[in-house]
Amino acid sequence: MLEITSFEAGRRLRGSLLLAGALIALIVLTVALFPSIEETGVDFDAYLESLPPEATRAFVGSVTTLTTIEGYLVSQLYQFGWVLLLAIYYAYAAASTVAGEIERGTAEVMLTLPISRTRFVVAKFLSLVPGLVIVNAITFLAIYLGVELIGESVSVSRLFAIHAYSIAYLLACAGVGLAASVTFDSVRRAQTVGAGTVFGLFLLDTFTFDTEYEWLGDIAFSRYFDPGAILVDGDLSWSDLSLLVVAVVVLVVLSSEFFERRDLSG
Repeated sequence: MLEITSFEAGRRLRGSLLLAGALIALIVLTVALFPSIEETGVDFDAYLESLPPEATRAFVGSVTTLTTIEGYLVSQLYQFGWVLLLAIYYAYAAASTVAGEIERGTAEVMLTLPISRTRFVVAKFLSLVPGLVIVNAITFLAIYLGVELIGESVSVSRLFAIHAYSIAYLLACAGVGLAASVTFDSVRRAQTVGAGTVFGLFLLDTFTFDTEYEWLGDIAFSRYFDPGAILVDGDLSWSDLSLLVVAVVVLVVLSSEFFERRDLSG
């Protein structure tokens, strides 16, 4: 199992570095703009209050001010970049793990090796972890150094916490992609379903939050990852983190069990 994980992780390394590079470019641009935005004197908090609740929830999260570096980072980077874009990316990436082998016709060959279907699925999923950790480690350093270079300061422990927490959140989203990957023979269909489901859950969270239908959004993983609470308030919810970890385990176990019983002969 470790051989498959190691091989697949190595194969994904280049993609992870390219993703980290793209995020660094976004970080540099975003952080560099903060001093000039401060100097304009525009009342961004008043603008924030004028936004519809749905827009605030989707693009700003729980942040109530954009005039601090913490609030600015959450609104311009984490809420949209991590909560939505990276979540969709990792669901999309995970969707190709098993479905890709099935579509290429190599799954049955792989399973002739002395490895169970369950271990095969788990190994494929675990291959996503090193790249995900590398991306978060690189962007953590990039954001911290960028903030220091513009003369601002941010809590290292809170910044570290938000990236560590995001690993559990992004793995949960990848678990959705894995479930689609063991269900469909077509990579494109699995990717569409996996990424589409994560995006749909994000919208469900956005449009039901603080309404009488708020309970419907409880199934969305984004409900349990609040960058604003972590970076601005230093509030790390261990119960929400535990729920995300449990969700990862459940999705991997269910995907493995389904693949064990699936007929690949067709």
